[in-house]
Amino acid sequence: MSRFTTDFQLAIITLFGVLAAVGIAPFAVYRFVTGSFWVGVLDSGIVLCILGAVAYAWRSGKTRGVGLFLACVNTIGTVVAAGVLGYPGLFWAYPTLLANYLLIDRMKAVAATAIALTALVLLGKGFDSPLQTILFVVTATIVSLFAFIFAYRAEAQRQRLEAAAAVDALTGAQNRRVLDDELQIAVEKLARDGTPAAVLMLDLDHFKVVNDRHGHAVGDKVLVEFSALIRSSTRQVDRFFRYGGEEFVLLLSPVSAASLGTIADKLVAKVAAELRCAGQPITVSIGGATLRPQDDVRTWMARADACLYQAKRLGRNRAEIVAEAPSPAAKELQHDSAR
Repeated sequence: MSRFTTDFQLAIITLFGVLAAVGIAPFAVYRFVTGSFWVGVLDSGIVLCILGAVAYAWRSGKTRGVGLFLACVNTIGTVVAAGVLGYPGLFWAYPTLLANYLLIDRMKAVAATAIALTALVLLGKGFDSPLQTILFVVTATIVSLFAFIFAYRAEAQRQRLEAAAAVDALTGAQNRRVLDDELQIAVEKLARDGTPAAVLMLDLDHFKVVNDRHGHAVGDKVLVEFSALIRSSTRQVDRFFRYGGEEFVLLLSPVSAASLGTIADKLVAKVAAELRCAGQPITVSIGGATLRPQDDVRTWMARADACLYQAKRLGRNRAEIVAEAPSPAAKELQHDSAR
């Protein structure tokens, strides 16, 4: 049920499937009862295709392909229904046109509308005069125009809401909810195709002193400037998140274990050199860890957090990194040295 509330396209497909089944199935039964066998078969086939597509969407998560398939079933089914039933079949065109703008992107829906109207006009079934044909085309076009506008506004609003839910309002960094998802994706990518990843946990040093001495407005300004500085100093493919308070996370992928320490040291130096509050430098401590094959999100982040604690304990304004696990040969060398 959580997928139904979080996956907008899956929710649309599911609701469409339920409404289509409830709306078409009774007509299928009626056709069989009244002896219209092939029309009943057509209605039943449409219902089964729709329900099968909804089930596939739930199982596979491939909502975009399912939406396109349902739009094709809609369009073809409407044209065939008009060809078989004549005038009564034309009424199915209106819900079909509306549904297509929700199931697929707007330009594909425009193409589907043009194909459907052209086919219905050329077919000519159900129209007693040219005037009826013109009236149908005009009313169907108006319905499509309203559907287009609604779909456009709904998509724009959804994108704004998703952006607001994913981004920290103060700093512009992505928030912790998105971080959790991205970390899990990185773990899965390493397991699937070996894509290396690493995290850097960044914590501004003595930030409470900034708030206590200068006020939270100045502290907020420091956070904004720090976020802008980090984003300008990293690659576009790297992801920057606000973890909480003055603590941030940088997710780097792909990245080599050898370069992680260099990246962290450069960030420490850049912040110390460029970030100021009331003329005084602001510094940052960083703890980092590469992703290991046996890691899950919890163990990966725990290593980075331990490194951050170590950087704080050793005096702040520094980076501590734990990279790949040492090889058996390296462990033996360390053991021999200890003896």
